Amino acid sequence: MLSISAQSQQPDLDSLKEVLPNASGQERVDVLNEIATQLREISSQEAMDFSLEAEKLSQELNYTYGLSKSKENIGWIYYRGGQWQLAFDFSEDAYELASEIPDSNLAARILNNMGALYYAQQNYQMAINQFKMAFELVEGSDDLYTQIRSLNNVAFNFIQVEEYDSAVFYAKKAININESSGSPYLTSFSNRVLGDVHVGRGQFDSAVVIFEKSLQMARVQGITSFQASVMHRLGNAYLQLGELEKAEKILEEGIEVSEANNYRDELSKSHKYLSQVHQRRGDIDLAYQHLNQYTIINDSLVDQANRDRIALMQGMFQENLEKSELELLKAQNKNQADNLLFINRIVWLVSIAAIIVLILGLRLYKLNRNVKKYNQDLILQKQKIADQNSDLEQKSLQLEKINETKNKLFSILGHDLRGPIGSVKSLIDLTLGGAISQQEFMSILKTLKKDVDSVHFTLTNTLKWSLAQMEGFRVNPTSVSMNEVVQGIIQLLAPQIQTKSLHISNEMPADVILYLDRDLIEVVVRNILSNAVKFSPESGEIRIVFETGENDLLWCVSDQGKGMYPEEIEQILESDYSITRSKPGTQQEKGSGLGLQVCKEFVRMSKGNLGIESEPGKGTKVCVSLPAHILRNHSETVSS
Repeated sequence: MLSISAQSQQPDLDSLKEVLPNASGQERVDVLNEIATQLREISSQEAMDFSLEAEKLSQELNYTYGLSKSKENIGWIYYRGGQWQLAFDFSEDAYELASEIPDSNLAARILNNMGALYYAQQNYQMAINQFKMAFELVEGSDDLYTQIRSLNNVAFNFIQVEEYDSAVFYAKKAININESSGSPYLTSFSNRVLGDVHVGRGQFDSAVVIFEKSLQMARVQGITSFQASVMHRLGNAYLQLGELEKAEKILEEGIEVSEANNYRDELSKSHKYLSQVHQRRGDIDLAYQHLNQYTIINDSLVDQANRDRIALMQGMFQENLEKSELELLKAQNKNQADNLLFINRIVWLVSIAAIIVLILGLRLYKLNRNVKKYNQDLILQKQKIADQNSDLEQKSLQLEKINETKNKLFSILGHDLRGPIGSVKSLIDLTLGGAISQQEFMSILKTLKKDVDSVHFTLTNTLKWSLAQMEGFRVNPTSVSMNEVVQGIIQLLAPQIQTKSLHISNEMPADVILYLDRDLIEVVVRNILSNAVKFSPESGEIRIVFETGENDLLWCVSDQGKGMYPEEIEQILESDYSITRSKPGTQQEKGSGLGLQVCKEFVRMSKGNLGIESEPGKGTKVCVSLPAHILRNHSETVSS
């Protein structure tokens, strides 16, 4: 994470808190904002409370500077908390207020905050532009802290685009200016930037020297977030130099600091490099454990970052759209005002002409009739616009639902598939590198098989569902033996059934022939039976029945598993498409939440309905109702 805020040479925090009770008016606002600024890297919630009070009091006093400063602090706290859209909104408001005063120092600090948001979007060039603008605003002023902060951030972003010479230039410039400021934190940050440059160039000896110096400064300041960010960098440099004991020691300390303060990004990197240390030593079990921890944390961070990045980009897009719509409305209003003014002038001229020359009376009458016709056309156009707006609203809602479904599918594919595939890749890499034996390979392979089976099942459901959504998809009914389909799925699920020692009671007739699409019904049967196995306890019973009625056929599967609450059933069976969050099975089996939605869709395509009866702790009964006319044959019951 980009670290770009720290304490400069400001009044002591305890002194400020002593002054606060006796302060009032603008003085109280300034004290509140100063306390919040010093606390926002130490205690975010406490800093937020002070900032909110400062914001409210500034609005009451109409104190623009205090309002801008409070919004700057709130925006930064939201940024540190990962709520990027709120951070962007508050930072933008703060910048506009600072520009109105004007206050270049305050505006420069806010530009640094906005640059951090562009960095979070991985828009490094835009972030560099923001930080450079901030430096230009304060260059030559007495605000050395903001100058150094801006230069450090420019250097840090140049590293992201691998422009190391530029990064070194700006980092050294920050160090030179900092000789006047005397801020150990900012010097430490500049040194960390130089260390990153040495790592990027493969100069690990120089990187170690720089990182050790930067870490010592961070320890003196007691800034745990910066310590954690330097520790995993120093551990990697030791690792590259083959100093495994030093690497292990500093990385284990980094894990301890990161876990204690919930620094998840730094924690994931420490696990990653520590896994490589144990791999070099040949300790495969520990290497695998740390690699697994890295994969879990990193996947979570990537998913969260993607969701936040999408939310931020959508928010920015929506804001620009609203501004465009406002400008369009203003233009339309001006055009209508011009038209009305033009009409009024014509009426006035015609009226004068009618008084002077009676002959023009007929022309005035015709003109008046044209005006009425024009007004009627305007009314019709207004109605058309209203209809179009209504249609756009409906399409917008549809697009929103489609986008939500798309995001959930991407989340399923990204989250559920990345972990198992990453583990398989790691296993292959270790095997090809000769780091594990055949026996170890087979032992780990058994563990991975369950995850790979889950991936295969998720992909099958997703692909089947995707094909069904395509235009031109056709249902191809044929004569299908239901008992043959059920027995085939039972054989497919045999390993899971045997693992849990389940009893399958198949009470279906021996030969039920139905006229429907075989691919669709196989997906439905597999998902329903798979869920029954997944949520059944050990030695439980799963009962399969088939009943015929006057107007419909009923195929049901009952289990003795966890069961569901009424609201869960209602969410699954609602008419709108909804991907629900899958619960783990009785042996912590994973799922995508897509299975029953696919069943509901495919049963609907088969002219049937899906029904669920369940009670928490007492099992679930899932039934597929189909029209009776598809029945082709019916004989005696079988069991298995």
